[in-house]
Amino acid sequence: MDFRSLRFKLTLWYVLILGILLISFSSFLYLTLSRSLYRDVDHKLRSLAELIALESTSPLSKFGFGNIDQTLEASMNLKPIGKFIQVLDESGRIGRTSENLKSVQLPISLNALRNGSKGLITYETNHSLGNTPLRIITYPVKENNQVTKMIQVASSLEDVEDAINTLLVILIVTVPSILVIASLGGQFLANKALKPVDRVTQAARMITSQNLNQRIQTLKVKDEISRLIDTFNEMISRLDQSFRQVKQFTTDASHELKTPLTILKGEVEVALRKKRPLHEYEQVLESNLEEIDRMSKIVEDLLLLSKADIGEIRLNREDIHLTRFIAGLTEQMKILAQPKNIRIEISNHQNEIHVLGDTLRMRELFINLIENGIKYTEAGGSILITLTKETDPPPEALRRAGDSVNPLTPKEKKAAPFAKIIVADTGIGIAREDQEKIFNRFFRVDKARSREQGGSGLGLSICKWIVEAHQGEITVESEPGKGSSFIVKLPLYSIPPR
Repeated sequence: MDFRSLRFKLTLWYVLILGILLISFSSFLYLTLSRSLYRDVDHKLRSLAELIALESTSPLSKFGFGNIDQTLEASMNLKPIGKFIQVLDESGRIGRTSENLKSVQLPISLNALRNGSKGLITYETNHSLGNTPLRIITYPVKENNQVTKMIQVASSLEDVEDAINTLLVILIVTVPSILVIASLGGQFLANKALKPVDRVTQAARMITSQNLNQRIQTLKVKDEISRLIDTFNEMISRLDQSFRQVKQFTTDASHELKTPLTILKGEVEVALRKKRPLHEYEQVLESNLEEIDRMSKIVEDLLLLSKADIGEIRLNREDIHLTRFIAGLTEQMKILAQPKNIRIEISNHQNEIHVLGDTLRMRELFINLIENGIKYTEAGGSILITLTKETDPPPEALRRAGDSVNPLTPKEKKAAPFAKIIVADTGIGIAREDQEKIFNRFFRVDKARSREQGGSGLGLSICKWIVEAHQGEITVESEPGKGSSFIVKLPLYSIPPR
């Protein structure tokens, strides 16, 4: 048996706890029975001593010194079988005794004499008469508030000790036997309980990066092991999705970088086939520079997303007056929209909207969204930016909005107020099946057209990262031919009182 295995530990704990319970119960049973038997003997001895004392002090009693058995039988019709009786005077001198004490006398200790002279009852256990222990009571008899005699009644404890010893033997044999049987039963139960874990372990070992589509077979009974299997399957599903995304990302990145390199190589090879005029070389260099700029932008965006994934980018959070901030960006973006005669307008229902965020990242977020709208909107179209507030803010949620050290919990996020920014265009729109993929890296609805306009397919991925880094969310609503609306929700920020 592997002493480090969970089976052994479970069995050990089971036997240990059961052993503690059995030993505790056995000890309680032994002590309770022993105390009860001794109490019963003491009670009988005292009752007999009180009867004798009562008879000896009665005015009509003929209780004197002599044979005590005949006197008890004549006066009280009492035959104290198995009891040893002797009567002492106040000085401890032995007077009348029972017939079974002809040749011996009951021992009396100094403590019993001292207590008897004070009128106190004394119980003692004595082993001096043979091998059989005796339980002795020394009972003082008072007359006119004076101790005139002391009555000693003794009884053998042989039956009591036999009963106690028999119980002790039974417990000594039974408890270890039960523990041995319990250890075997505990091992059987542990094997049975952990058998599904072995199946999960074997199935998990067979799953590698090459077959992440496999799943561990679930159990019919919904217990802890079943929940563990469901959790494993969910984890494998996430890993499968992550591996697919990594593979897709690698393929897309290779394709995005391969295309400009192929163009560069082709243009240079064509330019070197023969001597050309100077202006043709200048055209080739200008084209090469465009492709180099495109690759540089792709590499910069990839580097940004990679750093964001491993948490290396720090956000410099500060209070941002969102209405003024977006109004300033809009004026700048109108210059880019002029060649296509696209109108950019702002609709603000609340003037005071504040968020806690990184100014540079917020600028990048809304420039990407507005620029994306300009790219995919036909000439003469429009872009409308709407700013609104959600419900009245709870003070605690406002104070912690944008706090990366103590972020909002999911429950607080649902209850916390948000600033809602909608960037809606009248462009070509996005098909419903593509709306869930629009924020994936290198995903573009129209790759050819995106390339003509300089898109790399990373802009919306960066937007999603910026929004989530500020504890917000971004979604899209679109209909082909009617335009798209990008909805950004950011936690509101309450300006601390000065």
